[in-house]
Amino acid sequence: MVLLRQLIVIGLACYCSAFAPSPIQSTATSSSSSSQLYMSTEEKQKTGKKEGYVPKWKKKATLAEITGTAELSPEEKGLVGAVPITFQQGTGEDATLIKTSAMPGQPLKLVASQAGQYIKYGCGKGECGTCDSLCNGKYLRPCVDVVPTDLTPDPETGEYANLVIQVKGTKAKVVSSGKFFSVKSFFMGFWNNLLGMGGFVRDRRKAKKNYQDRISQEEEILRRTAEKKRKKAAEAAGKK
Repeated sequence: MVLLRQLIVIGLACYCSAFAPSPIQSTATSSSSSSQLYMSTEEKQKTGKKEGYVPKWKKKATLAEITGTAELSPEEKGLVGAVPITFQQGTGEDATLIKTSAMPGQPLKLVASQAGQYIKYGCGKGECGTCDSLCNGKYLRPCVDVVPTDLTPDPETGEYANLVIQVKGTKAKVVSSGKFFSVKSFFMGFWNNLLGMGGFVRDRRKAKKNYQDRISQEEEILRRTAEKKRKKAAEAAGKK
């Protein structure tokens, strides 16, 4: 118990010293709080985070966003094709649509990449099914499949019907990374350290008992060996 108490006191001292605010941290906190004061309400709504959230990183703008070509049509981008294709990700109001055009037989992976449609791939051989997409009631795999070549154009207009390809939505678990620690993390860390110290004491006792058992076994082996040697010596003396 005395050892456990000492370990608890050492753990508390380490935590207090680790979470003591340094001058650099206090300056960074004051600067971040002053920048938050000048943040407009519109900017706060754009971040989608609660008030007081300080992200560690920011999403970089894409080349299309920098050059202003994100809203251009496929023809204006230089993507020319006879088959109009629409990549749909999601359903309902949350669905995102990316329109482009391609030629029959053109690899869908290349078409999606040129259009700016993100598709999650796995093996890249059409075996795992990670990139499965729905097109005209049939599933296809963009990593190996191509734009269908059996499409027939409209006899009146001579144009192909719009080909809608429903792509799987990608979900990422969002974890708040604004602060290095919180009150909950402080207590959870202390509890984890306390459990670790308790396990250390328990394993120490087991190790000590194992050591004592091993020493007693070695002493017993030495005792039996000495008895055998004495018996052999006595037998040898009796024969002489």
